[in-house]
Amino acid sequence: MQSYKDLDPTRAFAVAFEYVGLPGFAKVVAVGAIVGIFTVLFAFTLGASRVWFSMSRDGLLPGWFAKTNRNAVPHRPTWIIGVVAAAIAGFTPILDAAELTNIGILLAFIVVSGAVIVLRYRSPGVERTFRMPWMPVLPIIGIGFSIYLITKLQPITWLRFVVWFAVGVVVYAFYGYRHSLMSPDSPRREGEPAA
Repeated sequence: MQSYKDLDPTRAFAVAFEYVGLPGFAKVVAVGAIVGIFTVLFAFTLGASRVWFSMSRDGLLPGWFAKTNRNAVPHRPTWIIGVVAAAIAGFTPILDAAELTNIGILLAFIVVSGAVIVLRYRSPGVERTFRMPWMPVLPIIGIGFSIYLITKLQPITWLRFVVWFAVGVVVYAFYGYRHSLMSPDSPRREGEPAA
């Protein structure tokens, strides 16, 4: 439809439709992109708040975050994630925010793919609701493609990720390791309420 050199990176599909004389389609695509961004944002916020809630319930983060409101919603992590996401969206260039999201998701995918392989061989008898096809080829391919995509990110993205990862390691080392329900030194035990 149009040379990639002439595309506007902030609205490439809409510009391509305008270029071929279809401004109506360009508007539909632009509205669809906005709706898609909202959908992804809500899904990530929902998922992140539930992960935060689960980590708090399991002792890796303070139990204060595991409290729910009358609708059984972990409102504290939800509010914090919403405010931080809004601040990032308001003050961070979209490409920087996108790269940070990409490196986080790709590294999470590498960890999950690796965990699938490890669990298959370390705990072959565990009951599974889903069995990975083409094991271990498919997870290895996923790891390989993820590593390839990560190598294409800017060095500043790597630096930001390393800083954020270091913060997570510090929180785990000074709080999560001692308070985790899986730790033998944990002051909390299964069935005890979170602090």
